[in-house]
Order: sequence, then C-alpha cells, then structure tokens
Amino acid sequence: MKRIVGIAILGFGTVGQGVYKIIKEKHDSIMYYTNAEIDIKKILVRNFNKEYKVEIDRNLLTNNFEEILNDDAIDIIVEVTSSIDQAKDMMVMAMNKGKDIVSANKAAISKYFNELNDLARDNNLHFLHEAAVAGGIPVLKPLGDLVMENDITRVRGILNGTCNFILSKMTEEGEDYENVLKKAQELGYAEADPSSDVDGLDTLRKLRILSTMAFRQDVDENDILLEGISNIKACDIKNLAKLNRTIKLIGDAWVEDEKIKAIVQPVAVYSNSYFASVREAYNSVTVYGDMVGELKFYGAGAGMLPTANAVTNDIIDILFDRQSKVRLGEGLNRQIAKDEIKGDFYVRYNSEIISLDSFKRKKLTNESYLIKNCQYEKLKRALKKDSNSIIIRLESEDY
Repeated sequence: MKRIVGIAILGFGTVGQGVYKIIKEKHDSIMYYTNAEIDIKKILVRNFNKEYKVEIDRNLLTNNFEEILNDDAIDIIVEVTSSIDQAKDMMVMAMNKGKDIVSANKAAISKYFNELNDLARDNNLHFLHEAAVAGGIPVLKPLGDLVMENDITRVRGILNGTCNFILSKMTEEGEDYENVLKKAQELGYAEADPSSDVDGLDTLRKLRILSTMAFRQDVDENDILLEGISNIKACDIKNLAKLNRTIKLIGDAWVEDEKIKAIVQPVAVYSNSYFASVREAYNSVTVYGDMVGELKFYGAGAGMLPTANAVTNDIIDILFDRQSKVRLGEGLNRQIAKDEIKGDFYVRYNSEIISLDSFKRKKLTNESYLIKNCQYEKLKRALKKDSNSIIIRLESEDY
C-alpha cells in the first residue's frame, strides 16, 4: 500500500520551481521506486501575481506560513528561500511541529548549522541539505558516510560556479574582470549584485559546512580566512600563465599537527592539474580520508535542475527513513589555527603606497612579486592600505 507524503515548498524561485518540475514530471518513477506519492500541498510565496517558468496550480500558493505550519498533512518542509534569519526561524518552528526539513539555503545553514542540526537530532527528525554545497553534486551524503570510518584530513574544492566561470573566461579570452563579469551577468551566471560570490562569501559558507562535517567539530565562518577574486586583473592571469599556472578560487580546510586551518582564496594551480581542468560554472570537491584515500566529486554546481535534483534526492532519502549523519560535539576540540596559515604567494600591489621590503621577494614585474614561505595574515596586513592589491596562493607540489 503506497504512502502519501505531503510537502510544502518555501520559496518559489529557480530552485523551488525546479523541485516542483521534477516531482511532477518524475511522479510515476518516484512512486514506483519508493512506493510513496509526494503530494505538494502548499507553496509559500510573496507575490501571487508573479509569472513562473513552470505551470502550477495557483491554489497551492500561500503567503501565510502559519497555514503550512499547522497543516498536519504536511510532513516535509522544503526550504529554498533566499532569506537567512527568517528561513532559520521557519525551519525551527517546523521542526518543533515534528516536520522534517530539506534545505538548499547555504547562508542560513552556515550561520545556524549547529542549532539546526542539534534540533533535528534532539527531535529525531531529518535535516538534509545536500543542495547547499556544490549544487547538483552529491558530496554531503557520501561525506556523512565517510566520517564514520575515516579520519578526514582535508577537504577542498571549487565551490562557486560564478567565480569559476569568470576566471575560466579571463584565462581563455584574456579579458579583464569587469568585462567578463558583465558577460556572466548577461548569461545568468552572476547576480546583479555578485558580491557574495566574487568576494568569496558563498564559497566560505560552503566550506564551513563541509569542514564542520569532515572534521567532526565546529568550524565557524569566522574561523576561515577569506580573499575574493574581484581584484584579479588580466595581467595577473598572464603573469601566472608564464609560470604554467591557472587561477582558481578554492576553499581549502585541512588538519595539520592536530590543528585545523581553513581558507578561501585564489590559488594558482598548475595548468596541467586536476583543478585547472574544472572549467566554466562547474564545481569539484576533493576529500581525503585515512582509509579511503582521495575522492573527487565533480559536476554542475548550480542551475535549476541540478540543484533541484539534489533537493529531490534528499526528499527521497526521507521517504526511505535515512537519517542525516551530521554529528557535532563528538569530543573533538582541536585548535583552529588560521593565523598559522603559511604559503608561497603571488602578490600585486602599488609600491608607491606599500612597502614590502621586510619580505623576501622575487620580482616579476614592476607591480608583481613572488613571496616564499610567508604567513598569510601578516602579508594581508602589510597590503591593507592598497585596496586594489591581490594575494594569490601558489599551489605547492603536495597540494
């Protein structure tokens, strides 16, 4: 006898519409494999008159969350809004009503990761959020399995499609940042306000989720160093290409001497390396475990259907009663040592404003240098007065 599982979708933008489309178009297939019918009961929206890319029954639309919260026929809340605090409040209220949660909201999840996970665990509920990291790539679910029998020592990746598209086009077409950003916006790869993407905040939030799961202890947003891509120029691309390197924005977290270090920054990887081959809006995540070794995950990091597919898979996991394997507070309390992050760096700065005479440098051009074995934060402080400066980490041989 088949079950009927009621869901409500909070937010009906790109991802919400994608979830609706998949559930409707794959209705028979999902029911065949799960012996359950997913019944979309309500869709929370702000504007009843908005036109959508999918055909919907407008009787499903509501702007009253209380209507959803108090409907006992709704078992699962699919939270795909763009809010942060309001989204968290709705998820908390829904869990207190005994409803399972699926979310793609990386900003809310990152900010309230511990609280939401703890509440789900305490209430024996599902809190699944595969789509919050790397779009359509299934990485959180495997990572939740891996931590049970592996000590994860590193997790890193290209986690933002907008930045990867921009850097790919700058590399391939030789254009400056501003021109490529404009093209990305015209093609829909970048928002009208791209700051959370190009400043690295989106990648930082995803790395916060990944590293907290991987290392089995809280790695907060404030524990991660951050450098975006908006100051990268065509000359930086060309200078590093001469050294056989390609620039990528990479989120990287690792355990070293029982200390956790995490940073989001442009990295000059070798041009024949794996990450250099990840082009345009694609994402990739690499995980290192002491038992499994190195695993690579690759695929579409954004888009209506890839992201909605990840959301729908989480819904199906709930139908099969698969609990989230996120476990925090396991007694691991390693030091967060972001101030100890060192490396070799490419820097470009205005020498009329800044003096780096105290650093051991190798000159490339009048404005660009290579600096070896330097503490990142010390270098960052030294360049603070030049708002147009850029620090790009050089990939090491064992990176």
